[in-house]
Amino acid sequence: MEQIHTTETTQFGAPDAPFCNRETARFTIIPAPLEYSVCYMEGTRHGPQAILNASSQMELYDEELDCCPIEVGVYTHPVLNYQGMDHAAALHHTGEAVREVLERHQIPLTLGGEHSLSAPIIAEVYKKYPDLTVVHIDAHGDLRDEYEGTPLSHASIERRVVDMGIPLLEIGIRSFSPEEAAFLKTGPNVAVVWAYKIARGLASIPWERLSQHTYVTIDLDAIDPSEMPAVGTPEPGGLSWYQVLDLFKEICQRTTVVGMDVVELCPMEGQTRADFLAAKLVYKLIGYHSSIK
Repeated sequence: MEQIHTTETTQFGAPDAPFCNRETARFTIIPAPLEYSVCYMEGTRHGPQAILNASSQMELYDEELDCCPIEVGVYTHPVLNYQGMDHAAALHHTGEAVREVLERHQIPLTLGGEHSLSAPIIAEVYKKYPDLTVVHIDAHGDLRDEYEGTPLSHASIERRVVDMGIPLLEIGIRSFSPEEAAFLKTGPNVAVVWAYKIARGLASIPWERLSQHTYVTIDLDAIDPSEMPAVGTPEPGGLSWYQVLDLFKEICQRTTVVGMDVVELCPMEGQTRADFLAAKLVYKLIGYHSSIK
């Protein structure tokens, strides 16, 4: 069968200047193809480029918001290069890229790559906004102290957030280890909203936990695999597209989002719909952030 080849793009949404100006953009997209600790299906390192490629085919008018969100200014940082680096060095490199964005008073929006990349990003955002809260939308708790011998694992990202002393709100969780359950009973500054309660209309999201400034990290396996199949560890019973959008809208209405990431896209042959979902999600995040007061 003849293969269809896509042309790689280096700019999210492929907008015309001046919307992608490095110095004047409101958002900087950081493609971070980091993959060191995946434990099932590999391929998250290809996720950022797949999102960029799909974004070049999006229509830039948002019918819900009646605007073109790209016009607020969206610059795409060169793809981070982790060649020759171990996991710790790669995480440090990711944090440095985010720090540069924050120094320009822009909002970093990182495309992963595996979820472990969020830890150094959140650490840099926390330095600038010490009242920070983290909202974690995911299928997994990611609260293990370490996994497969490393505390840097994607399965430990939110444990590192707790270690930083940052309040944590987890939404959509439906995969939890006994270790994580035991940790939760010790009373850490963590609130978990289980996916089954959301599905059955029983969930009460403790929005009062949000502070003035919030970081939002979205693992794409939060979305049900019927809509988002291209993830390394798909879990049944996930959130729908519109549930995720409504969550983010609510967050934007209640707090100031100062950083975001969308991680764990694992592109699969024949599943380009997943790449487009991820790209459109990133664009919706930009639109809601820019339009909702």
